[in-house]
Amino acid sequence: MTDGTELQNIIAELTKALCAGHVRNSSIFVSTGVAYPNGVSATVRIDRDRDGYVVSDDGYASLIAETMKVLPAFNRIAPGVATRSGVSFDRGTFVVTDIARGSLPVAVSLIANSSCRAMERVVASLEQPRIRRARGVFDRRLREAFGEQVTFDLEFRGATGHKWKFDAGIARGKEIVRLFELVSPTTQAVAMANMKIADTAALSEPPKVTAALVDYDGTDPALRAILSNAGGTVIAANDDVTRYRLAA
Repeated sequence: MTDGTELQNIIAELTKALCAGHVRNSSIFVSTGVAYPNGVSATVRIDRDRDGYVVSDDGYASLIAETMKVLPAFNRIAPGVATRSGVSFDRGTFVVTDIARGSLPVAVSLIANSSCRAMERVVASLEQPRIRRARGVFDRRLREAFGEQVTFDLEFRGATGHKWKFDAGIARGKEIVRLFELVSPTTQAVAMANMKIADTAALSEPPKVTAALVDYDGTDPALRAILSNAGGTVIAANDDVTRYRLAA
């Protein structure tokens, strides 16, 4: 049986792994477990002022947006994210002021999550036109490949009992023999698809699952491997009809 000391050691190890920090001049920089869409962990800056502490993302989300050449979209989306999170967005920086020392963990979490969430929404807004185009190709390929056997936007219950929504399924009689999921290149989309594939694969007699990538070349090879390792077949959404048939 695990004793209390070992449990406390586990907590200490996890805390150290998930949150690391260092001091630079008079500022503290804390690396958090929250990640931007590019996979980089959010770093939060803490500075002392007369009425407590100032906690900010040091403008890092703005820097990412500028590097991606999407700064106008970021500046449009970020203020709303800040307001809903109860923080401020000032001159390209997510920030809260007058924070008491005991409230620093909450402030760090709020800033890290707000900064990352803003970038996630920017990326999602830019992906939508491409996803719509890919969905049109995806639907046409499936109709050409499987005709009346294909059903779009269906629910399928996994091994955990959870009902997952899949973009399409191929039926043989009353049985679904293949599921298709259209997946954008973001980490979050791949993670969701991975959960669906893994839960489906855990069934005693699972249907095969094909992940059709919106942007195959633009999806990190490591993310493609995650989907394959979970038991899915990975293709490009714009592959030809033959590839869709082979995947099934």
